[in-house]
Amino acid sequence: MPDAEANLILHGVNMKKGARIMDCRLIEFSARKSEERIERARRVFGSKVLSRILAFALYLLGAKRKAVASLTGMPDESVKTTIRVLLRDGFSALRDRRRSGAPAASTVTVPLKPISARQEGQCCVVDFGDGREPLRLPREHRVQVRTVLLSLMNAGLLPTRETASALGLCRAHCRELGKKLSRDGVVAALIDKRRGQTHDYRVGPEQKAEIIQQFAARAVTGQSTASAVLADAVNAKGRDSLSDRTVRWHMNKLGLRDIRETLPALIDTLKKTPDDTP
Repeated sequence: MPDAEANLILHGVNMKKGARIMDCRLIEFSARKSEERIERARRVFGSKVLSRILAFALYLLGAKRKAVASLTGMPDESVKTTIRVLLRDGFSALRDRRRSGAPAASTVTVPLKPISARQEGQCCVVDFGDGREPLRLPREHRVQVRTVLLSLMNAGLLPTRETASALGLCRAHCRELGKKLSRDGVVAALIDKRRGQTHDYRVGPEQKAEIIQQFAARAVTGQSTASAVLADAVNAKGRDSLSDRTVRWHMNKLGLRDIRETLPALIDTLKKTPDDTP
């Protein structure tokens, strides 16, 4: 086989048959995303049908039958039967036809809009997408707002990005709070019993300026503005040892979170607008 043809097959193209070969060895899989997606699919298809779908997909990708059985939790013979029947009967073989001799009635369902969350004035609004009045939570009731939104995120009903935006947090901190809520409950995870910093005696004008400078530069260039990243950048400028908690406190106090999305657009607008100042 010529080197060029071998290289194409390695990257997923079968020249002779005109078919697509998917080589998944170089793909990075996310266990967290897999768990979320499988749980959403399970609520739609049911556990047994979803197991058959996954088993058939793994078989098509070249996995051995015993490995497929181990990964899906199905008996080896069940995997063999599922593959054989699917290749013979198609999609109709996914359902369990032993329960009824009659063919399954086809139903048409109108998909609901996904649940969404956003900040609106002094409230955090949760829209359930079913036409009912949205849930409005006062933003000053921080524990209540976080409990509701993080619970929806943990259940896979709200994406992490949208939850973090509605709460005014970075995605890493949002995921961390979600895990703590699931593991420790509301009191331990969301009610902060520490007083924290009440004065600016540790963070002077130079440190504040550096926080603002690092935040603005990273926001404009699309880099991470997480408090831990900014803390490392500020500490690298001098002999400070500011914690990410302290930096996050000042970011919220300075209102930097609110300009994270609007700052790049504002700079682009100013670049395009001529300065008429004499």
